[in-house]
Formats: sequence, structure tokens, C-alpha cells
Amino acid sequence: MNSFFNQAQQYLFILLGVFIPTSIAATNILIACLSICWILEGKYKEKYKCIKSSKWMLSIFGLISLYILGLFWGDNHANSLWQFQRLALLLLFPVLGTLILHQKTLKKGIISFLITTFISALIAIGINCEIISPLDEYFSFLDYDKFIPAFIIYNYHNVLLAISYAISLYLFLEKKTQYRQILILFIIVYAASIFTEKGRAGQVLFNLTSIFYIVYYNRKSILRIGFLLTLLLSFLFCVYTFTDVYKKRLYVATKIIENNKNLDPYHIKRGKIVLDQRFIFAKESLIRIIERPILGHGTGSFGSIFKKEVKQLSNVKTHITPHNQYLYVWFEIGIFGLALLISIFYYQIRDLFQKKDGIHRVVLPASFMFLMLIDSYFFIFILTAAYIYLFTIYNRYQSE
Repeated sequence: MNSFFNQAQQYLFILLGVFIPTSIAATNILIACLSICWILEGKYKEKYKCIKSSKWMLSIFGLISLYILGLFWGDNHANSLWQFQRLALLLLFPVLGTLILHQKTLKKGIISFLITTFISALIAIGINCEIISPLDEYFSFLDYDKFIPAFIIYNYHNVLLAISYAISLYLFLEKKTQYRQILILFIIVYAASIFTEKGRAGQVLFNLTSIFYIVYYNRKSILRIGFLLTLLLSFLFCVYTFTDVYKKRLYVATKIIENNKNLDPYHIKRGKIVLDQRFIFAKESLIRIIERPILGHGTGSFGSIFKKEVKQLSNVKTHITPHNQYLYVWFEIGIFGLALLISIFYYQIRDLFQKKDGIHRVVLPASFMFLMLIDSYFFIFILTAAYIYLFTIYNRYQSE
């Protein structure tokens, strides 16, 4: 019976790499099945010891516990149920971290993830360039959504492609596979899709990853760094020249930066001056954080407080986070919650850095920490699931 569950969880883990970039429903089912396998697998003493010895796992349980305690202070907890639904996904960290997974399974998992995001990128390029029609015209069970380039919403899809680009670039540069020509194709397709669809986070992550590897592999040659950075800028200039999506995104971002220098929270959109919601969220969040910096305003309080007190944004009712993970945690459960959040990634980075190819492995958590400055990505299902999945591979795979 144990061998059956062991074999089943290997296949389920590989399938998770296929469905995280394509289907939230299937990802939920696979996570539930893996959790059942984890329970039926037994070996609780070994799993407990593993969890107890891992500081980043303990930090996760500490963060969840503090959110539970956060129900006992503050007057607004309207979004606490939503919050705990997101926190429940973090329990997948210790599940995958202690589940018996073979090295071949981990390897096939990353391959399945990269192939799936490659296919997703090809489909997105085809739709964005009007080579093919949106998928709902071919499959009746899919609904049309202009914000979905292939299978998932553009800002999440864009980030997954940027992460896939970083992984492929690492595998190519470190010669981890004999199929390097295929990786070149993957890298080109990822880049093309990233810059022909909306989603600034993925585009910024692409640029930061490229700059990191340019500097890392050429740190002894300033001239080579300058040459390669010039090539990168030339590529971005071509993208800016020939794609309206990137041009519009860059224009809006430039206006935001220019206006925010003067503490003017406005930018141009469709020819009109509108409020920059991220500026307002950050400003108003910090004002209220200063009021209760130690304990925060309580679990699930952000949405209710902003709905009641912030009148500058017409669509504030639809937002229950400030588009910044650090401010969000600090706002609701105080400085101790913020410290626990940061400690999760600090200990993960420390553990990864001690492994072979550690400098490349830490790119994953470092990238996710950057992304959390842009939005509350640690509580967004598909991206959190992707991060947990990829971190499990990065943490448990032994480099060849």
C-alpha cells in the first residue's frame, strides 16, 4: 500500500507542474490529492523532526499563528475568512518539503513546468498577434476573458513566464542539459510573450534577471558587461518601437514616477488624469501603520478600514490588499508579522545558498521578495502555488 501511495505522489507532483500554469481548479485537486498522500504516507515522527529542524517552516507556522491571534485585536475582521483561505495554501510548504519525492520526479517536475509555460507562451503570442483566435472559440467549456492571454490572467501569466525564463537561462548558461538548443528556443519564446502582453511585473523581472546574469558571468570584465547591457537595452528599444503594449506600459510607468517625485499621485490613462492607486495605497497604509506599528489593526482589517476611511479611490471597495505584501502584513498583524514574513525568505535563501549552485537557486526567493513589493503575491493562489512548487524542487534537487 505504501508503495502505491509513493508512486501516486510522484505522478501527482509531476502533474502539478503541468497544471499550475494552466488551471486553478486542477491545481486545487492535485494539491488535495498530494495532501491525502502525505497523510496516508505516515512517518509523522520523521516529518515532525524535519519541520522542527527547518527555521523557515517554523516561521510559516509562526506567521499563521500570529494571524490567528490577530483576530483578538482590532475592530474590523471582515476579510479574515479570505485571509485564512490564502494562509491555508502555505501549509503546502511543509507537505511538499517532507513528502518522499525522488530525484527523477523533481527533474521531471521542472521539465513539465517549463514545457507547459512554453506552450502557454506560444498560445499567448498567437492570440496577441491575432494569428489564432482566443481559446474559447475552440473550446466551448472556456469563457472569453480579455485579460487572459492563454490560460490564466495576464499579470500572473507574465510572472510565470519571467520565472521560467530565469530557470531556462540558468540551465543554459550552466550547461545542465544536452538540449541547449531547445532552451534557446524556450528563452526566445518566453521573452517574446512577456513583451507582447500586459504585465509590468514579469517585464521588470525579466530585465532584473538578465542584468544579474550579465554581471555575474562577466564580473571580471567591465567592457563585456557594458557591451551585453547595451545589447539588452537595444532589445528593449526594439520592443518599445515595435510593440504598442510595452510602449504604453512604459509611458504610464514613466508618468507615475515623474508625478510621484512631486508627491502627485496622478498619471495619464486613456488621455485622462487619474489617481495612481498604488501610490495612494502605500501612502494611506503607512499612515495607519504608524498608528499601530506593533500589533497592527487585526486580521482581515485592511479592506474594511480602507472602504470606510479612504475616499480618494472610486474602486477601493474591490481591493482588500494594498498591492504590497510587506505593507499588508505589517498593517494587519504588526511588526512581528512583518519580521516573520521576511524570516521565511531569509532562512530559505540561507538554506539554498549553502547548496551546490546556491547563487542560482537564491534567484527564485529573491525574485519573489521583489514581486511582493508590487503586489500581495504571497496570498495570490496561482503564484504562491508556483513558488512553493519551484522552491521544493530548488531546495530538494541535488545538482548533477
